[in-house]
Amino acid sequence: MIVLCFLFILCVVSVAQKSTQTMRGIILDAQTREPLPYATVLLPESGKGTTSDADGNFTLENIDVGRYNIQFGFVGYKPLIIPDILVGSGKEVLLEVLLEQLTTELEGVVITPTISKDRPINSMASVSARTLLVEESSRYAGSFDDPGRMAANFAGVASAGVAVNAIVVRGNSPKGVLWRIEGIDVPVPSHFAGSNVAGGGGITMFSSRLLANSDFYTGAFPAEFANAGAGVFDMKLRNGNNHKAEFGLQAGIHGVEAAAEGPLAKGYNSSYLFNYRYSTLALIFPLLPEMKNSDELPVYQDLSFKLNLPAGRAGNFSVWGIGGLSSSRMRGTNDTLNWIYPENRIKMDFYYNMGVTGISHSKTLKSKTLINSGLALSVFTTGYREAGRLSSDTPDIFTDLFEVRSLNKRLNYYTRINHVLSSKIILRGGINIGAERFDLTGDALNYSSGHKEQTMQGEGNSLLVNTHLQSKWHVNNLFFVTGGFNLSWFNLNNETKIEPRLSASYQITPKQMISLGYGLHHQTEQLSIYYVSKYDSVQYRHYYPNKKLKRYGAHHLVLSYDYKVTSNIRLKIEPYLQKLYNVPVVDGTAYSMINFLSDWTFNRELVNKGKGTNYGVDVTVERFLDKGYYLLSTLSLYKSDYTGGDDLKYRSRFDGGYVFNLLGGKEFTIKGKNNLGLNLKLTLMGPYLSQPVNTKASLLAQDIIYDSNSPFVYRNSSVEYMSDVTFSYSINNVKTASIFVVQLKNFMGRQYQGKKFNLRTQQIEDDYFSSIVPFVSYKFEF
Repeated sequence: MIVLCFLFILCVVSVAQKSTQTMRGIILDAQTREPLPYATVLLPESGKGTTSDADGNFTLENIDVGRYNIQFGFVGYKPLIIPDILVGSGKEVLLEVLLEQLTTELEGVVITPTISKDRPINSMASVSARTLLVEESSRYAGSFDDPGRMAANFAGVASAGVAVNAIVVRGNSPKGVLWRIEGIDVPVPSHFAGSNVAGGGGITMFSSRLLANSDFYTGAFPAEFANAGAGVFDMKLRNGNNHKAEFGLQAGIHGVEAAAEGPLAKGYNSSYLFNYRYSTLALIFPLLPEMKNSDELPVYQDLSFKLNLPAGRAGNFSVWGIGGLSSSRMRGTNDTLNWIYPENRIKMDFYYNMGVTGISHSKTLKSKTLINSGLALSVFTTGYREAGRLSSDTPDIFTDLFEVRSLNKRLNYYTRINHVLSSKIILRGGINIGAERFDLTGDALNYSSGHKEQTMQGEGNSLLVNTHLQSKWHVNNLFFVTGGFNLSWFNLNNETKIEPRLSASYQITPKQMISLGYGLHHQTEQLSIYYVSKYDSVQYRHYYPNKKLKRYGAHHLVLSYDYKVTSNIRLKIEPYLQKLYNVPVVDGTAYSMINFLSDWTFNRELVNKGKGTNYGVDVTVERFLDKGYYLLSTLSLYKSDYTGGDDLKYRSRFDGGYVFNLLGGKEFTIKGKNNLGLNLKLTLMGPYLSQPVNTKASLLAQDIIYDSNSPFVYRNSSVEYMSDVTFSYSINNVKTASIFVVQLKNFMGRQYQGKKFNLRTQQIEDDYFSSIVPFVSYKFEF
């Protein structure tokens, strides 16, 4: 009620002046990126229109603030409608429009404009792919401008936890997700990456406000993607405004953010784009009941940038980078009366710092061939140390429990060539090279012996090289086939893999399409797994039993049915089957890397004899934003099991069984120019499974110790529920905009976190997260 009253006051005091904005962009061929001159541009709601110039650029001025559909057309190309573009007073609207060439010219036939908000940008993707729309990432409840959290709204995807942005894709471990930025494979770009979940962290290291529309994949990926077993984020950074300098400042209870963009020089189409964030949860954590017995304090900051540098006949260059520093600490207390849970007597320091910077180049040759190349250097370092007060008699004396340190430097290069052989055939190929230098070390306390033991040690280089070739053949306007392969080599085990990829799509009716896709995929483990260190007491030396591990493989088979009920309502059904093989397991036990979540003291010897199966069906019913409201409903029914090192079949850790999401929102126009938004999300999902607690070991360690050799058999309940709420109010003044946002994460919900050990009662208890996590912010754009 307080929030609603606050927003009502804002509505009353805002000045009723007419606010307008400029809409600009460039129209390009979707395959060759060649500008399309004199293409038509129409804004039906305003009655305004224009044509692009000789370089494909267009401008629409004095557009009243609000939402618009904008239509584009060019002879020989499919007309396109981009719906519900939000025009605000604080920033110009910049569009990059990609038009697809018609396969055949049909005389006398009117081609209906395409509205494809759900279709991927990558034309080689036929199944299990979707566009991440930037505007949606800030609108969807619970997304926090984070691509990872946004993806959790889609079918086949579930959150790995309410406090992390890692995702479970079709029953796979989050470590199976590949991140790519500006064409370069990068380390997990999240603050606190790996602290709780390998493959995710707390929040992405860059704001979604820097992104252009990007693609997200959940299976049977196109041939250009390698080293991914579960999903792929293919993120693109947008270009800054090359005509006008624009700025944004944001402050909230979680921190501050500043953004700037504009032209580098007058009369030159180059631009810059910068974004900086600093955040601390010092104000939020004290509000959470779960944190009342903990002094943990997470802090993070990040900087992202992109310089766009057109070079005429030499093509287009861009220099870009993202970097972040994140740390978390606990100091516990020497007062034994306040020792309730293990964290109260623990001293912990964790950091994850990552930076990647690169240069990209693109050039179109003879209007038929597009060449993209890129080179990037990434450096990421992790440290995790715990020391404990193990005796209440000497609470000021610490015992080192474990310490892990890693430093990784990675150099990535890629070249990709896209060639339009004809209006019916597109060829695409390229090469990716990833060279990595690493230094890993780690040790942990053996509670049985009372001594620290080395758990991992490694220093050296790794090299992963892959090349791909694929083709898309439009048999006619209703049927097309995509086929290709990816060939890769990994130097640590001298292993070469060839991965075929094949898909086909058929337009049954103007509203219905059916597709079938298959792909074979392989993925490496994180380097610390290969450099597990064991000591040979006979030869008095350390050795690495996992160094020759093979990459695990996965066959993906997907059938897709897409039905456009109306121009803005669609139904999509995707049954799928995944067969995993060569999965690393511990011989003779139920342990499998299929279930890997996070383990800083991992020191197991693995063999490639495990298997796994994921199968299910994903259903999406979606009403895109129109007339002020939208709805997205997804249901995933799935099964995930595996065969361990004991040759027995079990349910996997991530076999939740089902995920149901209901997401929706409504926008209200206030005084003809301001925007009030209300967005809600409800999630019902099957809880993940846990291993039984080793009671004897837990009593000895005075902390929870799970029986890691046992299968996942414990399930706390049959359902978990979570909900998120977001209120936003945008005030569009003549040349500036003010945006107020209140986000309530986990507004109503409870998620099981596992077990915790009560030091006072010496009992094992259930651990839940049920707090409302508030985020309140104000942003000023000018």
